[in-house]
This record gives sequence, C-alpha cells and structure tokens, in this order.
Amino acid sequence: MRTRDVTKLIAAGAALGMVCLAFAWLTSDQGIPAPFRVETVLSNPVSASVPAVHREPAGLPESASNTRLTPPIAIEMSLQPASTTSNPAVEAKRRARESASARARTGWHLMETGDYRGAAQAFSEAAGLAPEEPLFLVGLGFSRHRLSQNDLAVSALQRAIQLDPNAHQAHKLLGDIYLQWRELETAIHHYEVAGRLDPNDVTLQTSLRAVRHEWEEEAGFDRLFTPHFLVKFHGVPGRTAANLVAGPLEAVYDSMGQVFSYFPNGPFTVILYPDRRFREVTLSPNWAGGFFDGRILLSLERLPRNRASLDAVLRHEYVHAVVYRLSRGQAPTWLDEGLALYLGGGNRSRDLGLLARHGEQVASLQALHGSFLDFPPRMAEMAYAESYGATRMLVQRYGLRRVRQLLETLSVEPDFSASFATVLGVRYRDFDAAWMAQQIGARS
Repeated sequence: MRTRDVTKLIAAGAALGMVCLAFAWLTSDQGIPAPFRVETVLSNPVSASVPAVHREPAGLPESASNTRLTPPIAIEMSLQPASTTSNPAVEAKRRARESASARARTGWHLMETGDYRGAAQAFSEAAGLAPEEPLFLVGLGFSRHRLSQNDLAVSALQRAIQLDPNAHQAHKLLGDIYLQWRELETAIHHYEVAGRLDPNDVTLQTSLRAVRHEWEEEAGFDRLFTPHFLVKFHGVPGRTAANLVAGPLEAVYDSMGQVFSYFPNGPFTVILYPDRRFREVTLSPNWAGGFFDGRILLSLERLPRNRASLDAVLRHEYVHAVVYRLSRGQAPTWLDEGLALYLGGGNRSRDLGLLARHGEQVASLQALHGSFLDFPPRMAEMAYAESYGATRMLVQRYGLRRVRQLLETLSVEPDFSASFATVLGVRYRDFDAAWMAQQIGARS
C-alpha cells in the first residue's frame, strides 16, 4: 500500500506580505536589515508515522515531502544602487550580485510554476555568482528537494547554515528531509533550532512534538540485528516474532537481490507492532498486515506462521523498500504495488480473473498514481488487480532489467512520462492506451 500527500498552492492572501519581504531582502545591502524568509508549511502535521511510500515520501514530491514553499514576488530592482566608483573589482562584484539576484528571482518564479529543474539551475547559477548569500543556497536546497535529490539538497542547506547559522528555513527543511530518512534524532535537532529561531511557527512546533513522541516511543523498543535488517519489538511476543522473521528476511534480501541485481547497503528497519498499535500508526484498513513508510511495519497478530505465507508477506514489503530506494520514492502507486504483487509470490489468478470479468471498469494508469487507501473496497480491489496486470505486461514486454532502469531514472527525473519514454522508447500514454485496450478486448 502506498499514498502520497499532495501539497496545495499558496494562499492568495500571502502575496502582499511576500512583496514586503522580497522588497526588504532586495534592499538589504542598502542598510535595511529585514532578512527575507521563505515560509514552509507542513500540509499535514507529522503523525507518529510519516508514510513515505504507502501514504507519502514523497512525497515529498512527497518526495516527495510535506514542505510547501512560498516564493517571493519578483521585483525588478537591483540588489544595490548603481556604483559610483570606477574601481573595476568593485564594479565587477556589483554586476555579479545584480546578476545573481536576477537569477534568484527567476528561480523563485520557476519554483512557483513547478519547474524545479529550471529553478535548481537558476539557484545554482545565483549561488555561483554570489557564494556568500545563504538565501540562494536555501532556494537551491528547496528545488533539489522537490526533485527528490535530497543528498544534494542537504549539501546546499548545510552550506547555507555555515554562512548563516540562523537560517531558519534551512533548518526546517533539513528537519523534514531527515524525518523522511527516518533519522529522528537529527530531524529533532534541526526542528529544535528552527523552533528557537521562529517560536511562532505553529506547524513546526506541532511537527516537533509528534517526532519527539515517535522517537521516545521507538527508544523503548528492544532490537534484534541481522546483517541487513534492524528489527524493533516490544516484550516477549515481539521477541518471538522477531526471531521468527529474522532468517526469512535475510533470505528475501538474497533472493530479491538476485532478481533486481541490487544488494543495497545500510540496514532496513522493521518494526513489529501489536495489531491495535499497527492500525493507529499506519491508518491502514483492517485487512492489511504490512505497511511501508520508509520502514517495514508488521502487525504481530497477522504474521503468518506458515513459512511460505510468511515469505510472501516479507517479499511484498521488501520489494516496496527496494522500489523506494531505487526510485527515491518517485514510482507511481500502480507500479510500486504491481511490482510488490508480481515479485511477492503467491497465486495471482484471482486478480487476473477479476480483470477478465470486469475489464470494462479498468481505469487509466494515470488515475492510479496516488494512494489507493481512500478507495472504496471494490475500487481498491480493482486497483490492486490492475496494478498487478499492468506491471506483468510491462515486465513481459521490456524485461525486469529495464524496469529497474526506469526506477533509477525516476530518482533523477521524477516526471514519469518523461522517464518512461527515455528508458523504454515508447510514450507512457501509448502504453496506457494499449493496456486499457487489451483489457476491454479480453472482456469482449
């Protein structure tokens, strides 16, 4: 399962305030000390579990993430008044700063229009022309984050903080990214710094309380370590279950590594919850026994005791983890779920039968990029069946190696249509139309 928070456009009422802020920043070199602030707003307060794949990152591009950027209104002004000196070095520096300011204004505009790649290029050029200006690095961090290039985003934001330790928005976005990475202590640190710098940021304080609660809860877990997994659990029932899954998890790592030709470094976190707590953390439907949000979450009571069934559950959730790492959380839900079903094992004849009987109800794959969790039961059942069928067709046509390449391309080009055409040499809409025609034809 997987979902993605979708951030909304900025409120129109913020425009006048942003004009004032942008004006203050643009005139800062003239002795008007009013630093510009880029507002980030969590579209939903961080819950005890922040779904990154099933209920995401992504988003984040929720991503990716829940961060919403309010860019400044572009104002055609020079960063400084015209130079009155004939010193060539001073004049060159003034011109460089004017050019950097213009590139940054372009960057904010492109961010507002959703052209994050263009914005990243503009901010990178601005930072190159004026490397002492932390604001340009904050803009670069935001745009890289929106492209799901969080490693590059962190690098830019850390450089901004080196230049200005009081860069509130840099700390806040770093908190979001480290939370998405499930590095809770580091996320708390940056949220705390941002909170001290702006104690009136209500959404930040809400997020900080939620992350602290999650960290304190996880701090009380016992831990079992295997070569590639960290299994967290409570009490004797949890320890029994942890011992039950430890061996099969490593077997799944090896078998899926052979399938994907991918053996990732770094431990995967697995958390075993009593079923009631599992429902509270994941907000998942009653039939779900596993969940992926950057970690593999499992319900103790729903763990199969039969080894074959247990392996199928663990394969399913581990495939989600692999898809997330390869694509940085950018795979559409139908492909993510489809790969988990296709590679998870088990008899999928029920899904194929459902498609054969109700082919006329098949939705466009474009409609299956977001979460299935809010679908009515029958619609969700069809969505999962369609995800399996479409992924099966995709793998049969192009092979799993190229599907993996598609996932990796999404990590740098989140636009699925563009990545699909680049890797597979066919337009996504044409594949979608062929899929729907096949289902309708099979039905008739």
